[in-house]
Amino acid sequence: MNFDMNIPVSQRLVSRVTPRSQRSRQLAYWGMALFTIGLGLLAGLMVGDPNSRIPPIAILGGAAGFIVLLVWYNLGRFEHGVMLMALSGGTLNFLTVGTGTESKLVISLLIAMFLMVVWIVQSLVNKTPLLRPSPINAPILGFMLVNIIATVWFFIMKDELLTLWSPRFVITQVAALVLNLLIPAVALMVTSTIRDVKWFRRLVTITLFIAALNAATKIFSLPTNIMLDNGSKGLFVMWGGVFAYSQLLVNKELSLTRKLFMALTLLGILYYYVIRTSIWLSGWLPLFVAIAVVTLFYSRKLFVLMGIAALIIVAVNFDFLYARVVSDNVNEGGLGRLDIWRMNLEHVANHPVFGMGPAGYAAYNMFYHPIDARSTHNNYFDVLAETGVVGFFCFVWLLSRFVRVGLSVRQAFAGKRNFEEMFSLATLGGCFGVIVGMALGDWVLPFAYNQTIAGFDNAQYTWIFLGCMVSLYLSTRRGSMTNKHVYVG
Repeated sequence: MNFDMNIPVSQRLVSRVTPRSQRSRQLAYWGMALFTIGLGLLAGLMVGDPNSRIPPIAILGGAAGFIVLLVWYNLGRFEHGVMLMALSGGTLNFLTVGTGTESKLVISLLIAMFLMVVWIVQSLVNKTPLLRPSPINAPILGFMLVNIIATVWFFIMKDELLTLWSPRFVITQVAALVLNLLIPAVALMVTSTIRDVKWFRRLVTITLFIAALNAATKIFSLPTNIMLDNGSKGLFVMWGGVFAYSQLLVNKELSLTRKLFMALTLLGILYYYVIRTSIWLSGWLPLFVAIAVVTLFYSRKLFVLMGIAALIIVAVNFDFLYARVVSDNVNEGGLGRLDIWRMNLEHVANHPVFGMGPAGYAAYNMFYHPIDARSTHNNYFDVLAETGVVGFFCFVWLLSRFVRVGLSVRQAFAGKRNFEEMFSLATLGGCFGVIVGMALGDWVLPFAYNQTIAGFDNAQYTWIFLGCMVSLYLSTRRGSMTNKHVYVG
């Protein structure tokens, strides 16, 4: 079987296996197997937590072994690995590997690292381009390059008086660099490897399943919270809610049972995050923005009606809402973020070009402001502090490319009333939700001393779905759509 990812799945399944391709496939098999075993042994020995009830090597070996068997069975179906990454991010939060610090290695992160190796090995073995030409390649590669430069820049240009408070900081900074490289690379990997819309359907199904289970778990205080808590943080709530809403609004292919499921899921999300935990802005504000954008591009009349209804609700319940949202956030210390941002900008002013490197501003805060050393809880300030003006420009460039792609995909599928239109609307709304959500926390690029690298569990969904949106965009540009699925050959 030919496993060249530049060939549609339907063609790969029926193509003949030549002796040369068979030898290449066997080489890839053994290479990935040996790499995974070696990585598992090395990681287990280096980052093992002696207090862990489950030996880290057993976790690493089991997870790696399962993936190896999966890929070994059908190397051409790379998409299975991405499905597993998304599923584990939302349901295997209890299964982590200790690193000797407060940060944990989550299973979804390990799977992503393995998939990156598979992706690169396949490209090298088949002598095919690693990246599919797309509008996001340049800004993502530029941002990744700036992160590498910024890491070196930290040590070359750091203040002469600066003393690192912990010898572990260098390890933390390297881990932060790897995360800042890996997460954007997920979007590139998805764009380059997932080309059939049926896999988008499966990703949406996985997300909605986790979102429904999460809503039920939170509302009824079910013991399943240990499975879901980390993966359901941040912008995962937005993705679950906007897909449920967009399915109900747009997709005329849904059966009555599925519509009921979408409605219950959306109601559960709104009840818990809007009514019961309204103080957590990250839980509902990006979702509201995404829903508003979806509604606007679907029907301006409906958008106006919903806007009027929202204004009436706010006016009637103004005192209650002000107390629950504004006052509670102020009492919780929300205004303290202004001081954190001011301190952050002072350090950026001294290191404007490439910033202070991944996690670097933590070292400056601990040295100059040890009593009030906190993370910014804002990805825009994180990016600016870590990669300077150059990295910030690359990231804003990337966000603008995502929005432009989203608008183009929306235009291509307008009026279809099918899954593709639903997906295009939901991801376009998600783009704007992401732009808002980045100002509320480190939900897109987890910060080393806040979410830690374990934040990959929930951050991955943003990069997976935006990568899928770009893949769908490329299929429309090349005119290779079918009635049921989208292929790019």
